[in-house]
Amino acid sequence: MGNGRNDKLLASKIIGIPRGLSYYLDNFSWDAFFKILGYRVEYSEDSSAETFEAGNQFAGSDQCFPVKVYYGHVVSLLKKTTNIFIPQFTSLEQGTYCCPKVIGLPQLIKNTIPQEFNLITAEIDLGRERFTKRNIALLARQLSWNPLRISRAVTYFVQNRKRLPLEIPAAEKVAGPCRDQGQNGLIGVVAHQYALHDSLLNMGIMNRLQEYGFDYITSEHYPRPGSPTNCPDYFNRRAPHWDFGQNILHAVQAMLLDRNIRGIIFITFFGCGIDAFLEEIFKDQICDQKPYLGLTLDEHSGEAGLMTRIEAFLDMMIRKEGKNKNAG
Repeated sequence: MGNGRNDKLLASKIIGIPRGLSYYLDNFSWDAFFKILGYRVEYSEDSSAETFEAGNQFAGSDQCFPVKVYYGHVVSLLKKTTNIFIPQFTSLEQGTYCCPKVIGLPQLIKNTIPQEFNLITAEIDLGRERFTKRNIALLARQLSWNPLRISRAVTYFVQNRKRLPLEIPAAEKVAGPCRDQGQNGLIGVVAHQYALHDSLLNMGIMNRLQEYGFDYITSEHYPRPGSPTNCPDYFNRRAPHWDFGQNILHAVQAMLLDRNIRGIIFITFFGCGIDAFLEEIFKDQICDQKPYLGLTLDEHSGEAGLMTRIEAFLDMMIRKEGKNKNAG
C-alpha cells in the first residue's frame, strides 16, 4: 500500500491475518489495534493438509515447509476478504535480524500469488522504536481518516508492544497439561515458535511424548536476557545475529543446566539456513551432556518413520534410567 488511504480497503472493513510464521512471533494484539481503527479481523483456520496443498502450488520449491503452509493460509483467507495483513518483521531486538524469509514475506506473497488483493503491511524493527512508531502511524493513516482513531491506535501499539516476552513463572514453565514431570521425566523441545504451536508443522510430536509418559517444556519458556549485551557467550562462540538463533541457543543452554530435563529434541525444517547452523553447534555440545535428537522435517516427512525415531529415542532413555536405578 502507498502512503495514501485506500478507498476499497476502507469500504471493506475486514482484514485477514494468516495463522502462520509471524503470527506466532508476535505477542501483540493486532485484533485490538485494527478494531480501534474500525476494522474486524478474520484469522485463517489452523493448519491442515489442505492448507499446505493450497499454498504449495504458489510457493517455490526452495521455500521451507512453514513458508509453503503460510501461502495456504493466505489463499484460504482470500475466500473471505481481499485485505491481507502481513507485518514485515525486520528485527525483534537491537543488533539482531529476523529470518530473511520472514523479512521478505509480504513482498514474497504479493508477487507470487496471482489473485489481486490489498497487501497491508508495515516494517517493524523493535530495535528502532521511533522508526517503527512512524511506520505504524503511516499504517493507521492508510486505514482511517479519523485523527482520533489514528492517535488511539498508535498509542495502543506503543503502550502494548513488548520487545521480548516476560519471564514466565516457574510454576507455568511446563507446557503440557500436567504440572509434574511426567511418569518418565521431562523432555526439552527446541524449535521456532511457529513450529511449537502448529501441529501440522511439528507433526504432533508433543502428543507422542505424553503418550510415552514424558512431559515437555519448550524453548519459548526460556526467554533470553532483555539486551544482547547481557547475553552469555553461546557455547564459547559469538552470538549469531539472528533473533531466532539467539533465542534457541539461550534456551538450550538453560536446558542443559536444568537437572529435571532428561533429554532434548530439536525440531528443524529442511532448507532453513539458521537451523542448519545451530544444529552443527548442538551436535558438538549437547550430545556430551544429555541425550539429543535432531529432527529435520519437510512436507515429505513420513509420520511412521518420524515416530519410530522418537519412540526409539524415548525407549533408550527409559532403559538407561532403569539401568541406573538397578546399578544404584
